[in-house]
Amino acid sequence: MPRTEKPGKGQGVLQDVNVGWSRLLKGREGAMLGLISAGIGLHAFNQFAIVAALPPAAKEIGGTGYFSWAYTLYFLGSIAGGTGAAAMRDRFGARFILVLSALIFAAGGLLTLSAPAFSWIMAGRLLQGIADGLIVAICYSLIPANFPSALIAKVFAVEAIVWAVAAIAGPLAGGLLTEAYSWRASFLAVSPFVALLAVFALTAKVRVTEAAPVPLSVATISLCLAASFVLSLSSVVSGGAMQAVAVVAGAGLFLPALKLDGRIGPRLFPEGAFRLGSVLGHGFWVLFLMSASHSVGSVYLALMIDAVFGFRPAVVGYLVVTMALAWSAVAVVASRITALAPRHRWMRAGALFQLVGFLCLATAFASGSLVLLLAGQVAIGTGFGVAWASVNQAAMEAAARQERDLASALLPTISTAGYAIGAGVAGMIASATGLVSALENGEAGGPALWLYGTAAAGALLTFLLGFGVRLAKP
Repeated sequence: MPRTEKPGKGQGVLQDVNVGWSRLLKGREGAMLGLISAGIGLHAFNQFAIVAALPPAAKEIGGTGYFSWAYTLYFLGSIAGGTGAAAMRDRFGARFILVLSALIFAAGGLLTLSAPAFSWIMAGRLLQGIADGLIVAICYSLIPANFPSALIAKVFAVEAIVWAVAAIAGPLAGGLLTEAYSWRASFLAVSPFVALLAVFALTAKVRVTEAAPVPLSVATISLCLAASFVLSLSSVVSGGAMQAVAVVAGAGLFLPALKLDGRIGPRLFPEGAFRLGSVLGHGFWVLFLMSASHSVGSVYLALMIDAVFGFRPAVVGYLVVTMALAWSAVAVVASRITALAPRHRWMRAGALFQLVGFLCLATAFASGSLVLLLAGQVAIGTGFGVAWASVNQAAMEAAARQERDLASALLPTISTAGYAIGAGVAGMIASATGLVSALENGEAGGPALWLYGTAAAGALLTFLLGFGVRLAKP
């Protein structure tokens, strides 16, 4: 099927003197922002809305022993969809793939809604993961060709707000539907986002860059999926030693995927991906490490808050969401900074804010300080708010013109991989330090130091690598 979207001009990034908020929120750019926001909102809202539904579902239809696979299969599906998104978009067109992905997501939702056994939920989550990976990757890939370079930071600021709203509304909607009706009803909470995505995909005037179509790299994608599957085992195996083996083996399997990319089939990764010395390589590493570090510190965060401070579930939830709220607020303010020198300074300071935040959380759990807990969450959110948009933009624009769409599509997948590896590392540390048993006794100081010390080390490494990330001159 031929590509039907209109190609962008020049270098694949639009240039225009009118780059204010009014330009972003109306006309063709407004429709494109609606499309991208619907895709990101679907991803975020679904992630938060099902939290309340899965435990009662597993209890009712018999799936407690397979509970973690509902998340594992979703992650695997997301990797599969994300890595193949650019090729699928170029082969069939963005509009067709986005509408098809919405239908696949809806089909996965129907499987979970009508599930007579937990295996149906696992299958539904796999379908939703594939659709989610395609949707988010394609939405990211459309940013360079559809917005002026000076507007990209504002686009990411809007998406940070969408994420924050989903973080607040998702658990509330899912929980209310579960309590008022049943866990099955909570899977309908995301329906408005599915409908909005399809409507915007059909009506928005989508541009793509003039790059050559991206071929489907079956060999490299297969290696990435194999690595992801082995890595995912860290969340379902018991014992610290087995978790460590799964994390190390899974991470190690990504190396041949990078080394053999382009040698045993078409290239999946753009030139310079993960290579030190290139802006794109440093950008990929920074996005990966920021996500991984945050994941190490966030997997057990709610459990630790509950055990140490004894707050009600609603209070715990909103303490966790404080990070997303800070991210959104700071991202909006940071989007107003346009000069390159201050943008570079704030972008590189993002990892330092993370570092301070992780140290605050470690101290908060050791001392029982609510003030430090809030300060830590705000600092981590601030780090993402000042850095995330600029790092993504730098990585997008550092890729060669013919590979810009491919690089943009891979950015959310790189972040997903970071969160997955971070979760595996967190599980390994929790097993080694006896976190769960310590929490049962109301003591989290020792395990917290290990968890957040590791996260802080990741933030420090991110800071050092961040000096290799540079925004392109207008």
